[in-house]
Amino acid sequence: MQLKDNGLRFSPVTVVTHWIVACSLLAIFALQLLIDQVSSAALQQPLGRVQNLLGLILFLVSIYRFWARITSYHPLPVGTPNPIEVIVSRSVAVALALAMVLLPIAVWASRAAAGEVLQLPGGMWIPALLPANPTLKHVVDVLFDIGASAFLAGLALHVFGALKNHFLLKNNTLKRMLGKHVEL
Repeated sequence: MQLKDNGLRFSPVTVVTHWIVACSLLAIFALQLLIDQVSSAALQQPLGRVQNLLGLILFLVSIYRFWARITSYHPLPVGTPNPIEVIVSRSVAVALALAMVLLPIAVWASRAAAGEVLQLPGGMWIPALLPANPTLKHVVDVLFDIGASAFLAGLALHVFGALKNHFLLKNNTLKRMLGKHVEL
């Protein structure tokens, strides 16, 4: 089995981790919407714990994903793309992978600076290694907001590129990201 990406295709590990990250991120967003809608703290706490667990999973998978992204060859694009688009798409992909490592750290730092402990299901928790400090929390929150805004812009570009390849160019890029072998 191919464990690393090469110039012709993504490895099954890359495909699986890509979709784990995507699904985890969607679940975190959905849980946040649900937490915001629930008025009872008794319901918000378990949902928050599950959200924290998904964030931890996202962080751990993203560490590997970022490392794999910068140490492996990236497969050649399908079809005959514009070289500028290739540079932009690869830059966005690396930036998104890095953001998925840094943004969970920023959430943890923000909560630690607020004096909170990240609780997980089953009574487990992630310790707060930073001191409770309102000024530090404000700085971390501002940095998180900047990073999250840049991440969302990059995510929009990523989704736009996927939709453009699938619907406008009608090439097999999406099939390749679903693990299928495609001809370049």
